Amino acid sequence: MPERLVIHPLNRGVRPVKLELETEAGRVISAKAGTTYYWDFENSLKGKDPLDAVQLTQRTSGLDFVSHAVAASRALEELAAVKLTGTAKLTRNIFLALDMIHGHLTHFYQNVLPDYIPFPGEGPFYGGPGDLRISPEARNQMLKNMWRSFEIRRLIHKMMAVAGGKAPHIFSVVFGGVTQPATTSDIVKMSSILKEITLFVNNEYSHDLENVENAYPEYYQIGAGAGNFLAVGEFPQEKQADFLIPARVAVDFVPLDLERNRISVDYTGSWFAFPDGPEGSPASASTPVPGKPGGYSWVKGAVYDNRTHQVGALARMVLSGNPVITRLGNRAASVLGRYRARLEESKMLVNHITGWLEQLEPGEKPAKAAEVPEEGQAAGFAEASQGSVAHYISLKKGKIDRYNVLDSFSWNLCPGTRGGQRGPLEEAMVGTAVAGPGVPVEVLRVARSF
Repeated sequence: MPERLVIHPLNRGVRPVKLELETEAGRVISAKAGTTYYWDFENSLKGKDPLDAVQLTQRTSGLDFVSHAVAASRALEELAAVKLTGTAKLTRNIFLALDMIHGHLTHFYQNVLPDYIPFPGEGPFYGGPGDLRISPEARNQMLKNMWRSFEIRRLIHKMMAVAGGKAPHIFSVVFGGVTQPATTSDIVKMSSILKEITLFVNNEYSHDLENVENAYPEYYQIGAGAGNFLAVGEFPQEKQADFLIPARVAVDFVPLDLERNRISVDYTGSWFAFPDGPEGSPASASTPVPGKPGGYSWVKGAVYDNRTHQVGALARMVLSGNPVITRLGNRAASVLGRYRARLEESKMLVNHITGWLEQLEPGEKPAKAAEVPEEGQAAGFAEASQGSVAHYISLKKGKIDRYNVLDSFSWNLCPGTRGGQRGPLEEAMVGTAVAGPGVPVEVLRVARSF
């Protein structure tokens, strides 16, 4: 006889998540993952100047503010047919890469680590009892590195502020490029700060993850889910069409080029509906319907070719052919695979930031002068530490008429679809062993791996 297990709220994330599970013989046989946290931020943009979207949408999430600024800017630039200068592309790449590393450090040290090492007392970082295998010496060092990670995150924001004015919620990413080019002094300062960030990523972060991998090797076999991945493409290179992270999808690990018009929304399992416009179009308006039959989440589900897809560092590393992740094969789709992908991406990005800083030309024009059209609709895409971001904007009489944001929650926490598919997080939990309902640490580790 199946037993019901409800975990609500799942803490330590950017939004509180509710897990509704059915278990039988000590394993999860059915899973629903959603949020009771209503966040329809886009409606507040209606009637505003389109340039406001670049600043206001940075508040969409507690993390990844740069990705939303970049996605909003790209949507407007698509409307105005603006192509960025080399300085603007490089500067945005640096800001976005730093923001992604910041997100990966936050995820590992604040969201994940308390599930593997004991924390004193109660509170949001307390991991609770059960299945703690890491040696006391290693645990003490990891705890010190956790506190050190706060300082590294502060340095990341300091580095952003050198050329970007402030962080979080950056002012320098604007429609048409960036507000000012980095000076020679700025480049020297950022390069100096980057050295300390790089050392932490390559040493402490890497060593701490190895401790987890060595103590819990079976977690490379837990939390797989379907082998469907998606990345919208990120970090434009010299040629306008070239990206460091390609825009690709994979179905059962078989990669294909991404066609953005195949992205749609599926509100079957969410408390939203389409009041008008084509059903399934991300550009169409949506309306909240609390208590809608079949709904269980305030997440707007995103699908590609009517299939759910996992987004984030693992998807990007799989689709870009990262050698470490490639060697893992199908084991990459796992709890530890997601942790490892975030570290490998962080290592890759600190190296590329060094190169981008060297390519910056002090004094080069940072933006293109252009006007946003009075009417039209467009979409802007970006990658964030948690996963792909898409902004859909529609303008009338020079003001925002509709705005819709699909973020990592829309993909990874996609509620059940009309075709009966589970979202990636839900799929990953099915089959997971549960030692006991009192401390379902296995399920928590799977959920927090996203």
